[in-house]
Amino acid sequence: MPFQKKTQVAIAALIALSSVTAQAQSSNNEVQSLKNTVEELRRQVEELRGLVKQGPASTAAPAAPAEGESQESIDARTSASKADIQGLRTDLENYKYDQSRLQERNIPSVLRNTRIGGSVTLGYDKRSPAFQVGDSQTTAATAGAPGEPRKNGFRAPSVALNFAGNLYRDYAEGKNLTYRVALSVASTGTNATNNSQVNLTDAWARYSFQPATGNLEDPIGTITLGQQAVPFGLDAPALDPEVRAVINNALFVSGLGLADRQVGLLVQGDYDPYVDFTNNYRAPLLQYSLGFFNGNGPNKNDNNSNRDWIARVAYTLPVDYTSWLRQLQFGVSYYKRNPTIATSASPTALATSLTGRSGEQSIRGFDINWTHLPFSIAYEWAYGKTEIGPGVAATATTPAGLTLAQSRLINPDDFKRGVGQYINLGYTFGEQFLASSRNQGKFDDFWPTSFQAFVRADTFDPNRADKSRKDRQFRTTLGLNVFFAETTRFQINYFKDRNQNGVDALLPNTTTVGKRQNGVQAQLVAAF
Repeated sequence: MPFQKKTQVAIAALIALSSVTAQAQSSNNEVQSLKNTVEELRRQVEELRGLVKQGPASTAAPAAPAEGESQESIDARTSASKADIQGLRTDLENYKYDQSRLQERNIPSVLRNTRIGGSVTLGYDKRSPAFQVGDSQTTAATAGAPGEPRKNGFRAPSVALNFAGNLYRDYAEGKNLTYRVALSVASTGTNATNNSQVNLTDAWARYSFQPATGNLEDPIGTITLGQQAVPFGLDAPALDPEVRAVINNALFVSGLGLADRQVGLLVQGDYDPYVDFTNNYRAPLLQYSLGFFNGNGPNKNDNNSNRDWIARVAYTLPVDYTSWLRQLQFGVSYYKRNPTIATSASPTALATSLTGRSGEQSIRGFDINWTHLPFSIAYEWAYGKTEIGPGVAATATTPAGLTLAQSRLINPDDFKRGVGQYINLGYTFGEQFLASSRNQGKFDDFWPTSFQAFVRADTFDPNRADKSRKDRQFRTTLGLNVFFAETTRFQINYFKDRNQNGVDALLPNTTTVGKRQNGVQAQLVAAF
Protein backbone atom coordinates (compact mmCIF):
# COMPACT_ATOMS: atom_id res chain seq x y z
CA MET A 1 0.00 0.00 0.00
CA PRO A 2 1.50 3.30 -0.89
CA PHE A 3 2.43 5.63 1.89
CA GLN A 4 -0.04 8.31 0.86
CA LYS A 5 -3.05 5.96 1.15
CA LYS A 6 -1.90 4.76 4.57
CA THR A 7 -1.79 8.33 5.79
CA GLN A 8 -5.35 9.02 4.63
CA VAL A 9 -6.70 5.88 6.33
CA ALA A 10 -5.05 6.83 9.62
CA ILE A 11 -6.50 10.32 9.55
CA ALA A 12 -10.02 8.95 8.91
CA ALA A 13 -9.75 6.55 11.83
CA LEU A 14 -8.71 9.35 14.19
CA ILE A 15 -11.67 11.49 13.17
CA ALA A 16 -14.11 8.65 13.80
CA LEU A 17 -12.69 7.94 17.24
CA SER A 18 -12.90 11.66 18.24
CA SER A 19 -16.56 11.84 17.17
CA VAL A 20 -17.49 8.84 19.30
CA THR A 21 -15.68 10.30 22.29
CA ALA A 22 -17.54 13.67 21.94
CA GLN A 23 -20.87 11.91 21.78
CA ALA A 24 -20.12 9.96 24.90
CA GLN A 25 -19.13 13.09 26.78
CA SER A 26 -22.32 14.86 25.67
CA SER A 27 -24.45 11.96 26.86
CA ASN A 28 -22.73 11.97 30.21
CA ASN A 29 -23.44 15.71 30.61
CA GLU A 30 -27.14 15.29 29.87
CA VAL A 31 -27.44 12.43 32.34
CA GLN A 32 -25.75 14.49 35.03
CA SER A 33 -28.10 17.42 34.40
CA LEU A 34 -31.11 15.15 34.71
CA LYS A 35 -29.78 13.74 37.95
CA ASN A 36 -29.36 17.26 39.36
CA THR A 37 -32.91 18.18 38.38
CA VAL A 38 -34.31 15.05 40.01
CA GLU A 39 -32.40 15.78 43.21
CA GLU A 40 -33.74 19.34 43.30
CA LEU A 41 -37.30 18.13 42.83
CA ARG A 42 -36.82 15.51 45.56
CA ARG A 43 -35.56 18.20 47.94
CA GLN A 44 -38.58 20.48 47.23
CA VAL A 45 -41.00 17.60 47.77
CA GLU A 46 -39.39 16.84 51.11
CA GLU A 47 -39.74 20.50 52.17
CA LEU A 48 -43.40 20.51 51.20
CA ARG A 49 -44.01 17.32 53.15
CA GLY A 50 -42.43 18.94 56.18
CA LEU A 51 -44.70 21.99 55.91
CA VAL A 52 -47.77 19.78 55.57
CA LYS A 53 -46.83 17.78 58.65
CA GLN A 54 -46.33 20.99 60.69
CA GLY A 55 -50.00 22.07 60.10
CA PRO A 56 -51.49 25.59 59.65
CA ALA A 57 -50.86 26.64 63.25
CA SER A 58 -47.11 26.09 63.03
CA THR A 59 -46.38 29.04 60.80
CA ALA A 60 -43.14 30.88 61.11
CA ALA A 61 -43.13 34.00 63.20
CA PRO A 62 -43.17 37.17 61.13
CA ALA A 63 -39.97 39.05 60.82
CA ALA A 64 -39.47 41.93 63.19
CA PRO A 65 -40.49 45.26 61.61
CA ALA A 66 -37.72 47.47 60.44
CA GLU A 67 -37.17 50.80 62.06
CA GLY A 68 -39.57 53.38 60.65
CA GLU A 69 -41.62 50.79 58.74
CA SER A 70 -45.29 51.79 58.35
CA GLN A 71 -48.19 49.69 59.60
CA GLU A 72 -49.48 49.33 56.03
CA SER A 73 -46.18 47.77 54.97
CA ILE A 74 -46.22 45.37 57.93
CA ASP A 75 -49.79 44.29 57.16
CA ALA A 76 -48.95 43.79 53.48
CA ARG A 77 -46.23 41.21 54.21
CA THR A 78 -48.09 39.42 57.01
CA SER A 79 -49.76 36.20 55.88
CA ALA A 80 -53.43 35.64 56.69
CA SER A 81 -54.33 32.50 58.56
CA LYS A 82 -57.25 30.22 57.80
CA ALA A 83 -59.07 31.65 60.82
CA ASP A 84 -58.64 35.18 59.46
CA ILE A 85 -60.11 34.19 56.11
CA GLN A 86 -62.99 32.38 57.75
CA GLY A 87 -63.75 35.42 59.92
CA LEU A 88 -63.81 37.68 56.86
CA ARG A 89 -66.25 35.36 55.15
CA THR A 90 -68.51 35.43 58.20
CA ASP A 91 -68.46 39.24 58.32
CA LEU A 92 -69.38 39.45 54.64
CA GLU A 93 -72.30 37.08 55.08
CA ASN A 94 -73.55 39.10 58.07
CA TYR A 95 -73.28 42.34 56.05
CA LYS A 96 -75.23 40.82 53.15
CA TYR A 97 -77.96 39.71 55.54
CA ASP A 98 -78.19 43.12 57.25
CA GLN A 99 -78.43 44.94 53.92
CA SER A 100 -81.09 42.58 52.60
CA ARG A 101 -83.12 42.97 55.79
CA LEU A 102 -82.73 46.76 55.63
CA GLN A 103 -83.96 46.86 52.03
CA GLU A 104 -87.02 44.77 52.88
CA ARG A 105 -88.10 46.46 56.14
CA ASN A 106 -86.73 50.03 56.31
CA ILE A 107 -86.18 51.37 52.78
CA PRO A 108 -89.14 52.03 50.45
CA SER A 109 -88.72 50.77 46.92
CA VAL A 110 -90.02 52.08 43.60
CA LEU A 111 -89.88 50.84 40.05
CA ARG A 112 -87.76 53.84 38.94
CA ASN A 113 -85.29 56.01 40.81
CA THR A 114 -87.19 58.66 42.80
CA ARG A 115 -86.15 61.71 44.79
CA ILE A 116 -88.46 62.81 47.60
CA GLY A 117 -88.52 66.45 48.72
CA GLY A 118 -90.81 69.03 50.25
CA SER A 119 -91.11 71.90 52.68
CA VAL A 120 -92.88 72.98 55.87
CA THR A 121 -94.05 76.60 56.16
CA LEU A 122 -94.81 78.05 59.60
CA GLY A 123 -95.96 81.66 59.94
CA TYR A 124 -97.09 84.49 62.19
CA ASP A 125 -99.16 87.53 61.13
CA LYS A 126 -99.94 90.87 62.73
CA ARG A 127 -102.18 93.41 61.01
CA SER A 128 -103.88 96.72 61.59
CA PRO A 129 -106.82 97.08 61.21
CA ALA A 130 -107.69 93.66 62.50
CA PHE A 131 -109.21 90.80 60.54
CA GLN A 132 -112.96 91.09 60.99
CA VAL A 133 -115.32 88.39 62.21
CA GLY A 134 -116.19 86.09 59.34
CA ASP A 135 -113.01 86.91 57.43
CA SER A 136 -111.16 83.91 56.04
CA GLN A 137 -108.30 84.70 58.43
CA THR A 138 -110.44 84.38 61.56
CA THR A 139 -112.34 81.56 63.18
CA ALA A 140 -115.82 81.05 61.73
CA ALA A 141 -118.33 82.71 64.09
CA THR A 142 -121.59 81.16 65.18
CA ALA A 143 -124.14 82.06 67.85
CA GLY A 144 -122.79 79.33 70.10
CA ALA A 145 -119.15 80.20 69.41
CA PRO A 146 -118.91 83.91 68.63
CA GLY A 147 -115.74 85.44 67.25
CA GLU A 148 -113.96 88.76 67.60
CA PRO A 149 -111.61 90.75 65.35
CA ARG A 150 -108.12 89.22 65.23
CA LYS A 151 -105.08 91.50 65.12
CA ASN A 152 -102.39 88.85 65.30
CA GLY A 153 -101.77 85.15 65.62
CA PHE A 154 -99.96 82.14 64.26
CA ARG A 155 -100.85 81.06 60.78
CA ALA A 156 -102.02 77.53 60.07
CA PRO A 157 -99.02 75.51 58.83
CA SER A 158 -98.75 74.27 55.28
CA VAL A 159 -96.76 71.35 53.92
CA ALA A 160 -95.54 70.61 50.41
CA LEU A 161 -94.40 67.18 49.28
CA ASN A 162 -92.94 66.29 45.89
CA PHE A 163 -91.61 63.25 44.06
CA ALA A 164 -89.28 63.53 41.07
CA GLY A 165 -87.12 61.16 39.08
CA ASN A 166 -86.23 59.55 35.78
CA LEU A 167 -88.66 57.49 33.74
CA TYR A 168 -86.08 56.84 31.03
CA ARG A 169 -82.36 57.63 31.03
CA ASP A 170 -80.70 57.96 27.64
CA TYR A 171 -77.06 57.02 28.21
CA ALA A 172 -76.12 57.59 24.56
CA GLU A 173 -77.40 61.14 23.96
CA GLY A 174 -78.77 62.32 27.32
CA LYS A 175 -82.33 62.81 26.02
CA ASN A 176 -84.00 61.78 29.27
CA LEU A 177 -87.65 61.46 30.27
CA THR A 178 -88.32 62.80 33.79
CA TYR A 179 -91.36 63.42 35.96
CA ARG A 180 -92.54 65.42 38.98
CA VAL A 181 -95.57 65.05 41.25
CA ALA A 182 -96.16 67.64 44.00
CA LEU A 183 -98.82 67.90 46.69
CA SER A 184 -99.80 70.78 48.97
CA VAL A 185 -101.41 70.24 52.36
CA ALA A 186 -102.93 73.33 54.00
CA SER A 187 -106.01 74.63 55.78
CA THR A 188 -109.25 74.89 53.85
CA GLY A 189 -108.94 78.68 53.72
CA THR A 190 -112.33 79.40 55.26
CA ASN A 191 -111.53 78.34 58.85
CA ALA A 192 -115.03 76.86 59.02
CA THR A 193 -113.53 73.50 60.01
CA ASN A 194 -110.34 72.26 61.59
CA ASN A 195 -109.57 69.97 58.65
CA SER A 196 -106.81 70.28 56.07
CA GLN A 197 -107.10 69.79 52.36
CA VAL A 198 -104.67 68.12 49.96
CA ASN A 199 -104.27 69.60 46.49
CA LEU A 200 -102.26 68.40 43.54
CA THR A 201 -99.96 71.25 42.47
CA ASP A 202 -97.48 69.82 39.95
CA ALA A 203 -98.02 66.71 37.86
CA TRP A 204 -95.99 66.52 34.67
CA ALA A 205 -93.65 64.46 32.50
CA ARG A 206 -90.72 66.18 30.76
CA TYR A 207 -88.70 65.08 27.74
CA SER A 208 -85.30 66.63 26.99
CA PHE A 209 -84.89 67.00 23.24
CA GLN A 210 -81.47 68.54 23.89
CA PRO A 211 -78.78 66.46 25.67
CA ALA A 212 -79.18 66.69 29.45
CA THR A 213 -75.70 65.42 30.28
CA GLY A 214 -74.83 68.13 32.80
CA ASN A 215 -72.34 69.82 30.48
CA LEU A 216 -72.73 73.56 31.04
CA GLU A 217 -71.90 74.32 27.41
CA ASP A 218 -74.82 72.29 26.03
CA PRO A 219 -78.09 74.15 25.34
CA ILE A 220 -81.21 73.13 27.25
CA GLY A 221 -84.42 72.07 25.52
CA THR A 222 -87.44 70.37 27.13
CA ILE A 223 -91.07 69.52 26.40
CA THR A 224 -93.30 69.36 29.49
CA LEU A 225 -96.78 67.84 29.48
CA GLY A 226 -99.11 68.15 32.46
CA GLN A 227 -100.06 70.58 35.24
CA GLN A 228 -97.45 73.27 35.85
CA ALA A 229 -96.80 76.94 36.56
CA VAL A 230 -97.29 79.41 33.70
CA PRO A 231 -93.96 81.04 32.66
CA PHE A 232 -95.15 84.66 32.57
CA GLY A 233 -92.48 87.13 33.70
CA LEU A 234 -90.54 86.79 36.95
CA ASP A 235 -93.04 86.84 39.82
CA ALA A 236 -95.96 84.77 38.50
CA PRO A 237 -94.08 81.42 38.22
CA ALA A 238 -92.91 81.72 41.87
CA LEU A 239 -96.04 80.18 43.38
CA ASP A 240 -94.41 78.02 46.06
CA PRO A 241 -92.99 79.42 49.33
CA GLU A 242 -89.63 77.70 48.88
CA VAL A 243 -88.88 79.66 45.68
CA ARG A 244 -90.42 83.05 46.55
CA ALA A 245 -88.18 85.77 47.99
CA VAL A 246 -91.16 87.93 49.07
CA ILE A 247 -93.94 86.37 51.15
CA ASN A 248 -96.70 87.91 48.99
CA ASN A 249 -96.80 87.85 45.20
CA ALA A 250 -97.02 91.05 43.19
CA LEU A 251 -100.50 92.62 43.12
CA PHE A 252 -100.99 92.11 39.38
CA VAL A 253 -100.37 88.35 39.66
CA SER A 254 -103.74 87.75 41.30
CA GLY A 255 -105.37 90.81 39.70
CA LEU A 256 -104.78 89.53 36.15
CA GLY A 257 -105.41 85.86 36.91
CA LEU A 258 -101.80 84.65 36.80
CA ALA A 259 -101.74 83.00 40.22
CA ASP A 260 -102.99 79.58 39.05
CA ARG A 261 -101.25 76.62 37.55
CA GLN A 262 -102.57 75.35 34.22
CA VAL A 263 -102.79 72.00 32.42
CA GLY A 264 -101.14 71.80 29.02
CA LEU A 265 -97.96 71.49 26.96
CA LEU A 266 -94.90 73.71 27.39
CA VAL A 267 -91.71 73.90 25.31
CA GLN A 268 -88.73 75.59 26.99
CA GLY A 269 -85.04 75.96 26.25
CA ASP A 270 -82.11 78.28 25.72
CA TYR A 271 -79.55 79.15 23.06
CA ASP A 272 -75.81 79.91 22.99
CA PRO A 273 -74.89 79.70 26.70
CA TYR A 274 -71.83 81.59 27.94
CA VAL A 275 -69.89 79.48 30.45
CA ASP A 276 -67.17 80.42 32.92
CA PHE A 277 -65.97 77.17 34.49
CA THR A 278 -63.73 78.96 36.98
CA ASN A 279 -66.71 80.61 38.69
CA ASN A 280 -69.30 77.92 37.81
CA TYR A 281 -71.25 80.54 35.87
CA ARG A 282 -73.66 79.89 32.99
CA ALA A 283 -75.66 82.55 31.15
CA PRO A 284 -77.53 81.64 27.93
CA LEU A 285 -77.87 84.38 25.36
CA LEU A 286 -81.57 83.61 24.79
CA GLN A 287 -84.20 81.72 26.79
CA TYR A 288 -87.57 80.86 25.27
CA SER A 289 -90.92 79.39 26.33
CA LEU A 290 -93.96 78.47 24.25
CA GLY A 291 -96.99 76.85 25.88
CA PHE A 292 -100.55 75.75 25.16
CA PHE A 293 -102.95 75.31 28.11
CA ASN A 294 -106.59 74.59 28.90
CA GLY A 295 -106.87 77.85 30.83
CA ASN A 296 -109.41 76.66 33.41
CA GLY A 297 -107.00 76.37 36.34
CA PRO A 298 -105.48 73.41 38.17
CA ASN A 299 -107.09 70.02 38.81
CA LYS A 300 -109.95 70.68 36.38
CA ASN A 301 -110.89 69.83 32.82
CA ASP A 302 -111.40 72.72 30.44
CA ASN A 303 -114.80 74.43 30.22
CA ASN A 304 -114.56 75.39 26.54
CA SER A 305 -112.92 74.24 23.31
CA ASN A 306 -110.35 77.01 22.99
CA ARG A 307 -106.72 76.72 24.10
CA ASP A 308 -104.74 79.46 25.80
CA TRP A 309 -101.21 80.07 24.61
CA ILE A 310 -98.21 81.88 26.04
CA ALA A 311 -94.83 82.95 24.66
CA ARG A 312 -91.81 84.34 26.48
CA VAL A 313 -88.30 85.35 25.39
CA ALA A 314 -85.49 86.50 27.69
CA TYR A 315 -82.20 88.03 26.53
CA THR A 316 -79.11 88.03 28.75
CA LEU A 317 -76.29 90.45 28.01
CA PRO A 318 -73.26 88.48 26.67
CA VAL A 319 -70.54 89.82 28.96
CA ASP A 320 -67.72 88.28 31.01
CA TYR A 321 -68.20 87.15 34.58
CA THR A 322 -66.12 90.06 35.87
CA SER A 323 -68.32 92.67 34.16
CA TRP A 324 -70.70 94.85 36.18
CA LEU A 325 -73.37 94.03 33.60
CA ARG A 326 -73.20 90.32 34.38
CA GLN A 327 -76.65 88.65 34.58
CA LEU A 328 -78.47 91.69 33.20
CA GLN A 329 -81.55 90.15 31.61
CA PHE A 330 -84.45 91.58 29.59
CA GLY A 331 -87.64 89.58 29.11
CA VAL A 332 -90.96 89.95 27.31
CA SER A 333 -94.08 87.79 27.78
CA TYR A 334 -97.42 87.49 25.99
CA TYR A 335 -100.39 85.43 27.22
CA LYS A 336 -103.51 84.95 25.08
CA ARG A 337 -106.48 83.52 26.98
CA ASN A 338 -110.07 82.50 26.17
CA PRO A 339 -111.90 82.35 29.50
CA THR A 340 -115.55 81.37 29.65
CA ILE A 341 -117.71 84.33 30.70
CA ALA A 342 -121.31 84.49 31.81
CA THR A 343 -124.29 85.44 29.66
CA SER A 344 -127.61 87.11 30.47
CA ALA A 345 -131.03 87.52 28.90
CA SER A 346 -130.54 91.26 28.35
CA PRO A 347 -127.93 93.97 29.05
CA THR A 348 -129.93 95.08 32.08
CA ALA A 349 -130.13 91.61 33.66
CA LEU A 350 -127.64 89.77 35.82
CA ALA A 351 -126.20 86.42 34.74
CA THR A 352 -128.82 83.68 34.91
CA SER A 353 -127.83 81.07 32.33
CA LEU A 354 -125.56 78.14 33.24
CA THR A 355 -124.14 78.15 29.71
CA GLY A 356 -121.48 80.77 28.98
CA ARG A 357 -119.38 81.70 26.00
CA SER A 358 -115.70 82.10 25.24
CA GLY A 359 -114.40 85.54 26.06
CA GLU A 360 -111.11 87.22 25.28
CA GLN A 361 -108.17 88.19 27.45
CA SER A 362 -104.67 89.21 26.48
CA ILE A 363 -101.81 89.93 28.89
CA ARG A 364 -98.44 91.29 27.92
CA GLY A 365 -95.49 92.06 30.12
CA PHE A 366 -91.94 93.32 30.25
CA ASP A 367 -89.29 92.65 32.88
CA ILE A 368 -85.69 93.55 33.74
CA ASN A 369 -83.59 91.57 36.16
CA TRP A 370 -80.04 92.30 37.31
CA THR A 371 -78.50 90.05 39.95
CA HIS A 372 -74.87 90.91 40.56
CA LEU A 373 -74.09 89.82 44.10
CA PRO A 374 -74.38 91.46 46.50
CA PHE A 375 -76.80 93.72 44.54
CA SER A 376 -80.07 92.77 42.85
CA ILE A 377 -82.69 94.81 40.98
CA ALA A 378 -85.92 93.48 39.48
CA TYR A 379 -88.59 95.45 37.63
CA GLU A 380 -91.72 94.04 36.02
CA TRP A 381 -94.68 95.62 34.21
CA ALA A 382 -97.85 93.83 33.07
CA TYR A 383 -100.93 94.99 31.15
CA GLY A 384 -104.12 92.96 30.76
CA LYS A 385 -107.19 93.48 28.59
CA THR A 386 -110.15 91.36 29.73
CA GLU A 387 -113.65 91.04 28.28
CA ILE A 388 -116.41 91.72 30.81
CA GLY A 389 -119.52 89.63 31.35
CA PRO A 390 -122.61 90.31 33.46
CA GLY A 391 -122.29 89.91 37.22
CA VAL A 392 -124.17 87.47 39.39
CA ALA A 393 -126.82 88.04 42.03
CA ALA A 394 -125.91 88.91 45.59
CA THR A 395 -125.05 86.19 48.09
CA ALA A 396 -124.79 86.11 51.87
CA THR A 397 -121.14 87.20 51.71
CA THR A 398 -120.79 89.18 48.45
CA PRO A 399 -122.79 92.07 46.99
CA ALA A 400 -124.54 91.90 43.64
CA GLY A 401 -122.45 92.30 40.51
CA LEU A 402 -122.94 94.81 37.73
CA THR A 403 -125.11 94.27 34.69
CA LEU A 404 -123.65 94.84 31.24
CA ALA A 405 -125.54 98.10 30.98
CA GLN A 406 -123.92 99.34 34.21
CA SER A 407 -120.47 98.11 33.17
CA ARG A 408 -120.75 99.89 29.82
CA LEU A 409 -121.10 103.20 31.61
CA ILE A 410 -117.44 102.71 32.59
CA ASN A 411 -116.18 100.37 29.82
CA PRO A 412 -118.21 101.09 26.66
CA ASP A 413 -116.41 98.38 24.60
CA ASP A 414 -117.00 95.66 27.24
CA PHE A 415 -113.27 95.37 28.00
CA LYS A 416 -111.55 96.14 31.28
CA ARG A 417 -107.90 97.15 31.12
CA GLY A 418 -105.67 96.63 34.14
CA VAL A 419 -102.00 97.42 34.60
CA GLY A 420 -99.54 96.68 37.37
CA GLN A 421 -95.84 97.04 38.06
CA TYR A 422 -93.28 96.64 40.81
CA ILE A 423 -89.63 97.30 41.47
CA ASN A 424 -87.55 95.28 43.92
CA LEU A 425 -84.17 96.41 45.29
CA GLY A 426 -82.10 93.91 47.26
CA TYR A 427 -78.72 93.58 48.96
CA THR A 428 -77.24 90.23 50.03
CA PHE A 429 -74.33 89.73 52.40
CA GLY A 430 -72.91 86.35 53.32
CA GLU A 431 -71.14 83.47 51.60
CA GLN A 432 -73.99 81.07 50.95
CA PHE A 433 -74.55 82.18 47.36
CA LEU A 434 -70.87 82.27 46.37
CA ALA A 435 -69.82 79.32 44.24
CA SER A 436 -66.37 79.30 45.86
CA SER A 437 -68.00 78.76 49.27
CA ARG A 438 -70.64 76.27 48.15
CA ASN A 439 -67.97 73.99 46.67
CA GLN A 440 -65.83 73.88 49.80
CA GLY A 441 -65.89 70.90 52.13
CA LYS A 442 -67.99 71.57 55.24
CA PHE A 443 -67.84 70.02 58.67
CA ASP A 444 -71.00 68.09 59.51
CA ASP A 445 -74.07 70.26 58.69
CA PHE A 446 -72.31 73.62 58.80
CA TRP A 447 -73.53 76.18 56.28
CA PRO A 448 -72.54 79.84 55.99
CA THR A 449 -75.30 82.19 57.13
CA SER A 450 -76.44 84.79 54.60
CA PHE A 451 -78.79 87.76 54.85
CA GLN A 452 -80.87 89.33 52.09
CA ALA A 453 -82.50 92.71 52.73
CA PHE A 454 -84.91 94.20 50.20
CA VAL A 455 -87.53 96.86 49.58
CA ARG A 456 -90.38 96.49 47.08
CA ALA A 457 -92.77 99.11 45.70
CA ASP A 458 -95.85 97.54 44.08
CA THR A 459 -98.89 99.07 42.39
CA PHE A 460 -101.89 97.77 40.46
CA ASP A 461 -104.81 99.51 38.73
CA PRO A 462 -107.59 96.97 37.99
CA ASN A 463 -109.35 99.29 35.52
CA ARG A 464 -107.67 102.15 33.66
CA ALA A 465 -110.87 103.52 32.12
CA ASP A 466 -111.28 107.29 32.51
CA LYS A 467 -114.73 106.82 34.04
CA SER A 468 -113.61 104.11 36.42
CA ARG A 469 -113.81 104.75 40.13
CA LYS A 470 -110.53 105.28 41.95
CA ASP A 471 -109.47 101.71 42.57
CA ARG A 472 -105.67 101.75 42.43
CA GLN A 473 -103.80 99.64 44.95
CA PHE A 474 -100.38 100.43 46.42
CA ARG A 475 -98.16 98.23 48.55
CA THR A 476 -94.72 98.90 50.01
CA THR A 477 -92.79 96.01 51.53
CA LEU A 478 -89.61 95.96 53.61
CA GLY A 479 -88.16 92.51 54.13
CA LEU A 480 -85.28 90.43 55.42
CA ASN A 481 -84.49 86.83 54.46
CA VAL A 482 -82.09 84.87 56.65
CA PHE A 483 -80.56 81.77 55.04
CA PHE A 484 -79.07 79.87 57.97
CA ALA A 485 -79.07 76.34 56.52
CA GLU A 486 -78.74 74.80 53.10
CA THR A 487 -82.49 74.31 52.67
CA THR A 488 -84.02 76.46 55.42
CA ARG A 489 -84.65 80.19 55.70
CA PHE A 490 -86.50 82.68 57.88
CA GLN A 491 -88.47 85.56 56.30
CA ILE A 492 -89.93 88.66 57.87
CA ASN A 493 -91.86 91.31 55.90
CA TYR A 494 -93.37 94.63 56.92
CA PHE A 495 -96.00 95.80 54.45
CA LYS A 496 -98.14 98.92 54.10
CA ASP A 497 -101.18 98.95 51.78
CA ARG A 498 -103.15 101.91 50.47
CA ASN A 499 -106.24 101.29 48.35
CA GLN A 500 -107.98 104.14 46.50
CA ASN A 501 -111.58 103.05 46.96
CA GLY A 502 -113.61 106.17 46.25
CA VAL A 503 -117.11 107.02 44.97
CA ASP A 504 -118.17 106.54 41.34
CA ALA A 505 -120.65 109.21 40.29
CA LEU A 506 -122.03 106.98 37.53
CA LEU A 507 -122.73 104.09 39.90
CA PRO A 508 -123.82 105.50 43.26
CA ASN A 509 -124.76 102.07 44.57
CA THR A 510 -121.11 100.91 44.44
CA THR A 511 -119.78 103.35 47.03
CA THR A 512 -116.94 101.88 49.10
CA VAL A 513 -114.74 103.28 51.81
CA GLY A 514 -111.02 103.94 51.35
CA LYS A 515 -108.84 101.48 53.16
CA ARG A 516 -105.33 101.54 54.59
CA GLN A 517 -103.64 98.70 56.36
CA ASN A 518 -100.20 97.64 57.51
CA GLY A 519 -98.81 94.58 59.14
CA VAL A 520 -95.93 92.22 59.80
CA GLN A 521 -95.57 88.75 58.35
CA ALA A 522 -92.98 86.24 59.50
CA GLN A 523 -92.51 82.70 58.31
CA LEU A 524 -90.04 79.83 58.51
CA VAL A 525 -89.63 77.76 55.36
CA ALA A 526 -87.88 74.47 56.06
CA ALA A 527 -87.24 72.39 52.96
CA PHE A 528 -86.15 68.77 52.97
